[in-house]
Amino acid sequence: MQQLILFISKYRNILLFIALLLLALVRHSLKNPVSEHHLNKTLSSASAEFQNFTSNWKHYWSLDEVNEELTRENSALKASLFQNSYPSFAQSTGYSFIPAKAIEYSYKKLNNYILIDAGRLKGVQEGMGVISSKGWIGTVTETTKSFAFVTPFIHSKGAIGARIKNKGLGELVWQGDPNKGMLTDLQREFKPVKGDSIYSFTRAVVAPPILTGIVTTVSQNQEDLSWNAQVDLTVDFSNIDWLYVCKFNRSFELDSLTAKLE
Repeated sequence: MQQLILFISKYRNILLFIALLLLALVRHSLKNPVSEHHLNKTLSSASAEFQNFTSNWKHYWSLDEVNEELTRENSALKASLFQNSYPSFAQSTGYSFIPAKAIEYSYKKLNNYILIDAGRLKGVQEGMGVISSKGWIGTVTETTKSFAFVTPFIHSKGAIGARIKNKGLGELVWQGDPNKGMLTDLQREFKPVKGDSIYSFTRAVVAPPILTGIVTTVSQNQEDLSWNAQVDLTVDFSNIDWLYVCKFNRSFELDSLTAKLE
């Protein structure tokens, strides 16, 4: 079917010419002015419908290519935006983002997973952070040449460091609901409030800080007076598609500095 549509699309002008020629012969054979008027109307309508039909199908079969191109452009744009609009507590700039499609994932298990279609051949390595346009996703834990396994936040071991701007650092943990998390161990002098934005906070080589959730309710631990905050996650883990693997472009510089401290 696809080959037929592509054939029609390729030779549509020739086919249209043949159709018009046949209609012209029919028109010539009819001397009635009324019949001639109806033929002209039918001819114009048929020509427009045919052009529209073949054009629509041609665009339909090229949607995958268009989608991939938009993803590459979005990746470049995201790199630019991150470099110019980090939260003030961001550890470092200088990231590029490898687009990858989630080809298989779960969200109803205790230990959920995500499989993406980008691996070592595209520069994906274990330990890299994974984000989406909506927020934090997880960390790459295994790779092959063409694929990678991601441990998402909604996993028994998916907890990450997180913080509210100007309100200290805590730990964001998953408690079983794919749409919610809990920010724990905020110091008592940094009381969160409803509506506060929660950002991921990992090592620089993993990922830059990215919006991860919004505070909905707040409670205080009576033992040490630290604060806990219920968080609505910005990512819908039941519906993920294109993701971005974070590549830190200054690893050599950071490694060199770390080596001097050892």
